[in-house]
Formats: sequence, structure tokens, C-alpha cells
Amino acid sequence: MKKIQKVAIIGAGIAGISCAKVLRASGKLVTLFDKSTGPGGRTSHRLFEQWGADHGAQYFTAKEELFKKELNAWIQAGAVKPWLGKIVSLNKKHSTDIENIGQRFVGMPTMNSLAKYLARDIPVMLSHTISKITKTEEGWVLFSKEKGQHPESFDFIVIAIPPKQAESLLDSQYKSLSEICANTSMLPCWTLVAFFEKPIPLPFDGAFVADSVFSWIARDNSKPGRSDAETWIAQANHEWSKERIEMTNYQVEPELVAEFEKISGEPCKLYQSHLWRYAKVENPQNQSFHLDATQNIALCGDWFTESTIEGAWNSGYRLGNAISTMLSLPH
Repeated sequence: MKKIQKVAIIGAGIAGISCAKVLRASGKLVTLFDKSTGPGGRTSHRLFEQWGADHGAQYFTAKEELFKKELNAWIQAGAVKPWLGKIVSLNKKHSTDIENIGQRFVGMPTMNSLAKYLARDIPVMLSHTISKITKTEEGWVLFSKEKGQHPESFDFIVIAIPPKQAESLLDSQYKSLSEICANTSMLPCWTLVAFFEKPIPLPFDGAFVADSVFSWIARDNSKPGRSDAETWIAQANHEWSKERIEMTNYQVEPELVAEFEKISGEPCKLYQSHLWRYAKVENPQNQSFHLDATQNIALCGDWFTESTIEGAWNSGYRLGNAISTMLSLPH
């Protein structure tokens, strides 16, 4: 059996990066591919002329001891800080405080800064939308919409993108992988990014909302390291988003703005919207990844167990260790 040295990972979100770091530590040559202009996946930050906002993952928590240990390393490196904003539960404009002392963390100075920090020493091929993968005698060959065939071949391939996108790359000979993708359901989320000329008089920095189009709203500039510009994120609930998944931004924005202005009591000066088509897994798997050792191909992502940064990191980390263990076994 050919010794595996070169690994391609499709998807430079937290799961893909986590897997890449484990494999690099075991001596493998790893290349990340991503369709975006920067790493991070849903740890996204949208920049405007004078302001910006985390319009993807809002923050993250740590539950398992292994991830807490990793988080402490990120904190010591200055890549992450606690977000100590006032968090409430909001129902019919009645708010109930939620404890938030050192429990929620954000990337510094933006959410995607964490991904950039983690991927700083890993080759990342950006603006590469992988449209086809083929296995040849030389190994795995990748094709992107932007560049065509990648000149290198790879011994192993990891697909770390949402299941429907992953399924489109898999043909019938990878049945176990494609079935997992086909049977996984993801929930969408329409997100509003709203800018105000002055602070709006809401007595909290983040709220879980019970009686609205929105399930979560947050004052982005209350997070550490952000600009002073009054910027809010409002994430619509999954059911509302699902009903409007085929609508355009221009069709949805008037509804989103009107609903947020009901809460804020202030008109938005500037706003944009974004549809996260694969925001949250509806039917989690009972495993953190899937590995086909006979074909040298694997899947990972936050959609396996839970759609959180911890879930993404765990999936990639555990897959990276499984591949490293597999490669260390005698053939």
C-alpha cells in the first residue's frame, strides 16, 4: 500500500482547520481548499467602510475538558477573549437576565480572526470552489470552478463542508459517505446586519427572543476588540427562514428590517442580510466523523453532532487523530 503523505481538505472552517492541524502535527503535508476569500466558514465577519459585524457564529462555549484545554491555549495566544455583555431572555418585551460571567467567548478582533490564527501555518487555497474529485492511480485529483484541475494529486481527501455540498462531490462508489450526507437535514437562518448612527436604548447586549421572527439579537460592538459603531445582528428563527429559503435578499430584507425596528424602536441607517442555508443540523449523527479507510476519504463537520464551534473542532480533531492512527498501523 502506498504510504500516505499528502492530504487535501475541502473546507477551511473550524472542522477542516482542526483536522489539518492534527495531521500536520503527525508529519503529513496538508493543503486546505475553500471557496471563500478567507478561512473560517461560519465564523464570518462582514466588513463595511466604517463598521463591521460577526454575521455568522456569534460566540462559542466550551463543555468538554479537551476543548476547554484547547480554548485556554487560544486565550493565552490572544486569539480569543470572553464576551461579558449582558445577555437576556426576551419574551413579549419582558426580559430575564441570563448569567454570562466568562461563559461565552469570541475571536479577537473578529470571529474569523480565530480561524486565521489557527490556519496561520497551513497552506490554504482560497477562492477554490471544488466542483469535482476523482481518484486516479496517482491519487486524488481535485477540480475547482475557478482554476480547473489542481496540479497536485493527494493520497487522502477530507471533505469538511455542509452535507448537501459534500454529497454533490461523491459518486455511487462512495455509498456509505453519500448516504450519510443525503440523510442529514440542515436548517437555514436568515441574518440581518443593522447599523445605527447612535446607540439604541435596549438594556442588554444579546437576547434569546421567544416571540419574534428573530431567535437571537446582539449588539456586536459590545464584544471586545470591536469598533464603537452601533451594529446589531438579528438572526431569524429556523422555521421562518425555512419558509423563505428560496427568496432573495431584496425580498426578505424589508421584513427583517421592519421586525427589528419593532424591537429597537429606531430606524436602521444601513443594513444587509445573509442567508445561512446550512446553519444548524436537524438530525445529528451518533458519530463525530465518517472515515472510509479503503478509499482514503473521510467526512467531518459540525453537522455530525452539534452545530457549534466546539462541535466543529471536535469533529475535525477526532478525525485527524483517527487518520493518524490508521496511518501508523502496519500494512
